[in-house]
Amino acid sequence: MEKNQKIEEALSIIWEEREKNNSDKDTIKKIILEKIQEDILGDLSAEGYVTTDNKSIKFTAEGEAAAKDIIRRQRLAERLLIDVLELGREGVDSYACEFEHIISKEVEESICTLLGHPKECPHGQPIPSGDCCIKAKGMIESIVVPLSKLSPGSIGKIVYLLTQKHPQLHKLMSLGIVPGVRVSVHQVFPSFIIQVEETQVALEEDIAKEIYVKRYPEGK
Repeated sequence: MEKNQKIEEALSIIWEEREKNNSDKDTIKKIILEKIQEDILGDLSAEGYVTTDNKSIKFTAEGEAAAKDIIRRQRLAERLLIDVLELGREGVDSYACEFEHIISKEVEESICTLLGHPKECPHGQPIPSGDCCIKAKGMIESIVVPLSKLSPGSIGKIVYLLTQKHPQLHKLMSLGIVPGVRVSVHQVFPSFIIQVEETQVALEEDIAKEIYVKRYPEGK
């Protein structure tokens, strides 16, 4: 692993640990040593990415921006590999890690637009938003969209649910509305009615907005 890749890997580890409310320097140092086989905290400090004291480690503004960019690319890569290329979850993390090192800013934004500006990675962790998410220019037609964007007669496959925002989605999952299931839209107003295998389910619009599907071309 090259030096730059080690630095990026270390920055992503620190970000992920911060998401767990862990900023303990010794703990993070141990995790970094286990994953990249090198104590690289000194390099991160020298590059101006982090500051440390006897107990904790924190990002500088520069480090925050760099880590956010790395995490965003990695989690978008995970979504692309699973949702579009339909690779299994097993081993996808290592593929995504390799992939995120080589994609440019332009490719990253195109992937994000293609995926419908997803808010979470397949593991349920937040994907930092980018300029394309804020502007939402729609330069490329998304193939992964909220269910609410489909029209009557459309068919799609559920790829993920934003379960953290709507506890009601857990109930829907018990009805078979889960990632990988093919659904067809019968009605969109006044409520969404979808067909899931032999069952028709009515959904309110705010729930339909949190179910993301990979839509199929007409006639598929």
